[in-house]
Amino acid sequence: MIEITYKIIDGGWANAKIGNGRKQKKFAVSYLNDSLKELAESAIEIRSKDFKTVVFMEEPGEHVLILHRNDQNKIDYELRWYADWWSWNLIEEGNFKTVLKGETTVPKYINQVRNILQELMTALGPEAYRKKWIEHDFPIEEYEKLK
Repeated sequence: MIEITYKIIDGGWANAKIGNGRKQKKFAVSYLNDSLKELAESAIEIRSKDFKTVVFMEEPGEHVLILHRNDQNKIDYELRWYADWWSWNLIEEGNFKTVLKGETTVPKYINQVRNILQELMTALGPEAYRKKWIEHDFPIEEYEKLK
């Protein structure tokens, strides 16, 4: 099971939460990375790829969601915390703390991401999203693919 929420709060910041049914991790997300687009791409590509990552930058540090598709319909996931930006090569890949692990199905993961995009589209739309997120546009192409 996986539960994901992602809410834009203002001025280039979002609040995210990832849970496995027993435990959850809440964290801030910075506009420095296009995390929503990466999340949407992961939901599209996990059907055909065995491995995907999604980076949620903070300032400093970042959470990285690691997705391993272990057969046609299951995903093992791990949420890692890096004290600096691994995605920018500022810390070694092995220097992380695992904060959450779990398993879900491909359809459940895709539905979680689809729901996030739908909620943001309904609440903000592409123009307001761009104003609040500052650096990146709403991932409309990915949203259309997941609808």
